[in-house]
Amino acid sequence: MQKKYPMSAWQAKETNATIAFSWLLLLRWGAVLCQAILILAAYSYLEIAIPIIFVSAIIVFEAVSNLFFSYLHRLNKIIPEWLFGLVMFLDVILLTALLYYTGGPMNPFTFLYLVHIVLGAVLMRPNWSWSLTVFTVMCYGSFFIIDPELLGHLPLMLPGGFIGGPEIEATCHPALAEYALLSDHMKLHLKGMLLAFAISALFIVFFVGRIQKALEEHQQTLVSLEEERARSEKLASLANLSAGAAHEFSTPLSTIAVAAGEMLHQLKDGKIDQGLIDDALLIKDQVKACKDILYQMAADAGKHLGEALEKHSVEYVVQHTLNEFSAEDQARIRVENEAAAISILVPFRTLVRTLKGLLKNGIEASQPSFQVSLRCFYDDTFLYFQVSDQGSGMDQETRSRAAEPFFTTKEQGKGLGLGLFLAQNVAEQFGGGLTISSQESAGTSVTIRFALDHIRIA
Repeated sequence: MQKKYPMSAWQAKETNATIAFSWLLLLRWGAVLCQAILILAAYSYLEIAIPIIFVSAIIVFEAVSNLFFSYLHRLNKIIPEWLFGLVMFLDVILLTALLYYTGGPMNPFTFLYLVHIVLGAVLMRPNWSWSLTVFTVMCYGSFFIIDPELLGHLPLMLPGGFIGGPEIEATCHPALAEYALLSDHMKLHLKGMLLAFAISALFIVFFVGRIQKALEEHQQTLVSLEEERARSEKLASLANLSAGAAHEFSTPLSTIAVAAGEMLHQLKDGKIDQGLIDDALLIKDQVKACKDILYQMAADAGKHLGEALEKHSVEYVVQHTLNEFSAEDQARIRVENEAAAISILVPFRTLVRTLKGLLKNGIEASQPSFQVSLRCFYDDTFLYFQVSDQGSGMDQETRSRAAEPFFTTKEQGKGLGLGLFLAQNVAEQFGGGLTISSQESAGTSVTIRFALDHIRIA
């Protein structure tokens, strides 16, 4: 059994990511501009010695990558998960490189890591957001793991002098060299900031993720309620239609039935031609058929005209359904009843009519030489009735709309497009639902399920 949602979890995430991606690109442009201004001010006016070539290369790379992602954003209406994740991870790497060359753990802008963590928690799936968080903490922690003595053996050309005096000029990176000269208390303070950052990041991802999940579930509930309301309105419209039809037809049909009965009685007494008697019998049969149709219209609209729940075995329900078909059609129906002995309490005529409709659809969709199967089975939760045919199948769009009211692919006059919609409505009234599995040129399988705690009595 598949749980039905208005949209899948990542579909909702992709929708959010698509909306936020343009703002993320603007944020990146703002970051490029601010970084360029800060680096220029630090280098030109504050006369702080920084590796201007490497820092400029990072900023240029950010700008070029942003142009590339902007181009991809214009080409694609939906932002895929991997692209959004790539941008987030790339931004963390670029921020780490920029911080590394502008102070390392002593740079006050290390808090900008939290921006990426919050964005990831809100817009990415849990496995992506947690991965981004762990990766970000590792990037921050790398400032404390890299040994300045090891870096001292790597040549790096820097403009001007070094911060901290000539005693650290032999070191590759002035900020890391200066970190090596800090007091133990200051080093402990900086490492404490790393620990505080890691704890804060984990708390943010955990609680923001929980809140986001709760909001999504609430949104899904609202959408489900809205769909249920719309379905109820359609059912109410059908109920009004059937009630109006019953009111309009009941009187003339009753009159016809009485007149046909009197005519038949007189014809029999007068020994009139048998053909007239047959016509009178036909009139009565057609009147009865019209009444049955009116009943079905009311039942289809969700009004079973006070039909009581009846206790029957699944075997009896299936057999009664088969009796509704001609001998020719019965020969084409193959039954696999694994729930024959189960007794259920259901509106009997409604269930029979529903199964008949599904089997009729399968017969009409298949070639005369092909069989249609009816399989009945159950598990701990549901009783299933599965009808499978060997017809032409459905494409994705048809399959997604098949259960909508008044949607049909049949020729005009051969169906109203209510069969699957009404079958789904009956199943949902008893705690179940309807699922459709179909592929083009591979047939269709329709399964309706009923919650056993709603219908089972033995």
